[in-house]
Amino acid sequence: MLRSPPACAVKAPPTFLREPEVTRTVSLGAPDGAQRPTSVTPFSDQHVTWSGPLENLFGCTADAVDSTEDWWLSRIHPGDVSVVVESLRQHLLPKPNPYASDSRIWGYDYRFRHADGHYILTSDRTITERGERGNALMFTSVLFDKEDRHLKRREHRRKLDSQNHLATIAENTPSGIFVMDPQGYCTFMNAAAEQITGFRLDEISDYTFHASVHSCRRNGEPYPIHECPIFCHQQRGTTAKNESEIFVHKDGHHYDIVYSVSAVGDYASGGSVIEFRDVTEEKRLDQERMNAILMNEQQSVRIKESEAHKANLDSFVSFVCHELRNPLQGVTSSAEFLSDTLEKLEALTGTLAATDSVTLQGSGTSTETIQKSVNDSMDGHTPYGLVEKQGATLVETPTVTAMQSLITYAKELVSNIATCASHQALIANDVLDLSRLDAGRVEPSCGVVDIQALGREVVAMMTARAQVKSINLSMANEKRPLLYLKADKTILSQVLLNLVGNAIKFTPENGTITVTLYADPPNASGKIILHGSVTDNGLGMTEADQLLLFQRFSQANRKVAQLYGGSGLGLSISKELVKTMGGEMHVKSVHGEGSTFSFTSAHDPATEQECLDFLRDSTSPADGLPAATAPEATTAPPMVNGEPAAAPPFRMLCVAEDNPINLKHLSKHLTTLHYAHVLCANGQEAVDRFCAHDSAIDAVIIDMSMPVMDGLEATRLMRLFEARRRRNGEQRPTTPIIALSGNAMKEQIDDVMAAGMSDYLVKPCKQADLASTLTHWERVVHSGAPHKPVRAPS
Repeated sequence: MLRSPPACAVKAPPTFLREPEVTRTVSLGAPDGAQRPTSVTPFSDQHVTWSGPLENLFGCTADAVDSTEDWWLSRIHPGDVSVVVESLRQHLLPKPNPYASDSRIWGYDYRFRHADGHYILTSDRTITERGERGNALMFTSVLFDKEDRHLKRREHRRKLDSQNHLATIAENTPSGIFVMDPQGYCTFMNAAAEQITGFRLDEISDYTFHASVHSCRRNGEPYPIHECPIFCHQQRGTTAKNESEIFVHKDGHHYDIVYSVSAVGDYASGGSVIEFRDVTEEKRLDQERMNAILMNEQQSVRIKESEAHKANLDSFVSFVCHELRNPLQGVTSSAEFLSDTLEKLEALTGTLAATDSVTLQGSGTSTETIQKSVNDSMDGHTPYGLVEKQGATLVETPTVTAMQSLITYAKELVSNIATCASHQALIANDVLDLSRLDAGRVEPSCGVVDIQALGREVVAMMTARAQVKSINLSMANEKRPLLYLKADKTILSQVLLNLVGNAIKFTPENGTITVTLYADPPNASGKIILHGSVTDNGLGMTEADQLLLFQRFSQANRKVAQLYGGSGLGLSISKELVKTMGGEMHVKSVHGEGSTFSFTSAHDPATEQECLDFLRDSTSPADGLPAATAPEATTAPPMVNGEPAAAPPFRMLCVAEDNPINLKHLSKHLTTLHYAHVLCANGQEAVDRFCAHDSAIDAVIIDMSMPVMDGLEATRLMRLFEARRRRNGEQRPTTPIIALSGNAMKEQIDDVMAAGMSDYLVKPCKQADLASTLTHWERVVHSGAPHKPVRAPS
């Protein structure tokens, strides 16, 4: 039930009230919402309880006071009784807002007869308790001598005015101020107090401060005056500073306040001053701030969790790709070696076929035995020329021809292995690219790039694949002017290789593919817009198919995906890579006629000095093109028959790799390339070899992830050893240290280069890549040029 409490509830007033006041308490009895019987007076037949100093105020003892309404009514002046009864009856009617001041408070001044017969002007101040439906349940009245009270109030104000306290308080604080006399009645309130409470002083001067603004709690329960901390401070003469409470506004709503109570002079005669302010809005703002802080903290936790998840995912992706590349190195190398071996065997059998005429009959082995052996080894495939079935008779085939057929089939298997390994490496690269793009870690580098040479390099790299389908792959207008831009060569190469690879995949035999690269003049901001495109006369696409392009794991249609395979990542990655260079990618296609994939990217032009430095540092162009394709430089490498002269080969290579298969294959590659080398199973062994007194090592190939000591730490120690040698006066060129690792993320490559490495090869590494890298570094060492990697980190 919702209640509006009386000033003193049903308890006797506290003994510390010093002026004579009589309390009348009436319980109206009927439950909330019940219809009360109509009576002449508002509380006919109800029990009335009187308490307080009746004798001091009215000259009669408590025993002489009747507990019915008759005693009270009989002593009201005849001229006042009807008006008082009607006013009280109107007040006790149901009210829509039980907390509003007119619902809680009733007051009337009337003449009341003393026991000696004279009339006293009595103030009757009533606090009514109502139910949640607004019906009056009980009321408590305080009766006192109005004239005596006003005389004392005037004296109290005069005393305050004489001390100038009131003016000082009112002028120096924007807070609400109440001044109470010793009994808790308001004798002063400033304009701020009126604004905060909604009351004027003349409206509450005959009520205690507690009864006016503090008579109920927020939940509607009564707040008896003897429990009110403000009134208790005032009565005891104690002070309070910035304590919290809840007041009730004149219109009935509750609001939070912070108050302070201080005595004014002698509290028994001077009363107290209450300073207070409405902090409802402050509390609301504080709560909003706390909620915002909590939300920010929760958001921060979620962000940190997300970042940790991304970091863990990046680590997982890097680890998986590294672990994929390690066996791929073995698979790729095995395929290369097996292919070389089969070619040698094929050449040998060709020689045997030309010099001998060996038949099955001469071998002494039955036809059936050879047929079964060969068929078992070929998984049921019958090679051409080995066995033919004519009726029920088997036709014998020469042994050499059978061997050649086996070799042909084995070479096909080797080609399959190489294709699968290449595809696996491509998937690993795509996964890394996706991880980097999602993490926002793709930041294009800014080096000088020969754009036309880059296009020719891409065409040269993809020509072999195009020739398998007799596709004419070429560069449009190769005689365009030389163009040097500051760009990320790796990203541009990756985009072009992807577009050309797609064109080869979807172009039928004898088709045509054209690569075009050109640039616009510098725009207003000084940027040069590079335009690149790859055009084919292949399958083409419908408009519906084109809508599916550039989406991850999506291809033009299901039939194309089933027929040509692929992960559906290449175009999506390429488009996002182009965006990192400030460009866009588009497609134009006609079904059955072909497609053109084009892109733009924004770059700064290379200055003349930057071009000269680029040409001077590139004694052997990183793209493998003759130096004659570049403008005349200040210095040029020695030339023999129009080609760069060969530099002296490395005397001794140190190879560190913990995977025994990969180590064996690296040794085989280097032996094939005619390099002397030593093998190490971890970084510590490599450092020991490198730092040995009689070491002849002039180049190092080292894996990054190894037991005992990894490649990064080994590289740092090698560079420290070289620095000590230079301080001791030894003049030796800086040793090329080439990383060979399955880690391919840019951050990992940056760490490697920061540790002092010269170059970086990503597994799986083919023999041709190894050879070109070593040749490059031989020329760098021979020319004394600064150490710059063959391939910029992607």
